[in-house]
Amino acid sequence: MHHPPVSRKLLLSYPQLVMKVWICVCLSLLSIRGQETFPLESVSVDGTEHNRDIVLAIADLSIGAPINLPKIEEACQKLQDSGLFQSINYRYKPGPGKGYALTLIIGDQLNLVDAAIDIPGAQESELWAWLTTKFPLFDRKVPEAPAAHQFIARKLEEHLKDGFPNQPLVAELENNMQTGSLLVSFQPATLPRISTIHFTGNQAISKEELNQILAKTAQESGYIERHFRAALEMNVRRAYEDRAMYRVEFGPLQVQRNEQSVNVTVPITEGPEFMLAKAEFVGDDLPVVTLQKAADLKIGAPANWTRIEQGIWDAERALKRTGFFEATALPEKNFHDGNNTLDVRVTFNRGPLFRFSQLRLRGLSAAQEKQARKIWKLNPGDPFDYGYASDFLQAFFQTVKAEQFRKFDVQMFRDPEKPLMGFELIFVQ
Repeated sequence: MHHPPVSRKLLLSYPQLVMKVWICVCLSLLSIRGQETFPLESVSVDGTEHNRDIVLAIADLSIGAPINLPKIEEACQKLQDSGLFQSINYRYKPGPGKGYALTLIIGDQLNLVDAAIDIPGAQESELWAWLTTKFPLFDRKVPEAPAAHQFIARKLEEHLKDGFPNQPLVAELENNMQTGSLLVSFQPATLPRISTIHFTGNQAISKEELNQILAKTAQESGYIERHFRAALEMNVRRAYEDRAMYRVEFGPLQVQRNEQSVNVTVPITEGPEFMLAKAEFVGDDLPVVTLQKAADLKIGAPANWTRIEQGIWDAERALKRTGFFEATALPEKNFHDGNNTLDVRVTFNRGPLFRFSQLRLRGLSAAQEKQARKIWKLNPGDPFDYGYASDFLQAFFQTVKAEQFRKFDVQMFRDPEKPLMGFELIFVQ
């Protein structure tokens, strides 16, 4: 009985010419003998964290089956086509039983992206638990390669069996709303539409208003629980925060599946109303009194977040008008559940102090420009007030008829090297 040849995927070469010729002859002989078929006696798998049996199943290799070099190459190609592995190499030699002893050297795909399994009616956590028993690296993450997405979709279909969800699964790419990174969603090719949304437990907001808040979600997209919950958090929670109710909870969702649609019931626990106990503005050398006056936050009143947020932005604009054109405000909430109160701490980063450089006027007559510059009070070197141009126009149009201009525009320009800002006012008659 013949023995299988000893071979490697890559053979070393030698510098001597004679040796090169000898190697070429040997390679030719090995290639001829590699076509001979012998039983696959053993397979070792190195370099991968995935289950050995899974690797063999993907490669369609089984112990005892007849195999030759083309079959080994074909098995490696199947591993490559799966998209799960970054590199595949092999070596083989005679085994104790005069068959092939094969070693696969595999490099896993380490460039993984976030993933979700969005199959209406299926438990995502259970599906991920099943998947990680076979592919330990894929814990809510999958390789970026599209071939891997298709491979995993087929495996999920096989696991779910019985045609559930009665159509093939596809891998859709989207931006992860929480992290801003790429996310792969495994979902049915056609998602069920949302037929009705029913709310229970709500008192502060009517069912009609809640349905109106989610109308766009129901009309424009098929049902994925992850997306639906995100819409609840982004839109309905905000509606409750505008009523000073920050501890609202949703769910668990109740989903009734029909052939092409779902009916969703959302239990709501509203929680208490919070009052604004304190609003603190912190930062270097802040005009605190000016900011407090601009924000006009009512201590002791219901902590309506939209109203609070508007006050914070009004304070930020007031700071910008003092010359700190790039000032930013970062609010933080501090809840006191014992007495249902909320403290707001706003940290301001002033940035550099900008000063006014010059005024440019276009489209005015000589007399109009003279009148304009007479009214203009912001002098070069003054702290730059980005809102001053609006104040000026109100005063200017009290001295000239605004109707004589078809349009007018205000543009700001910045010195490329210094913290200087100027205005250009453009009038079209």
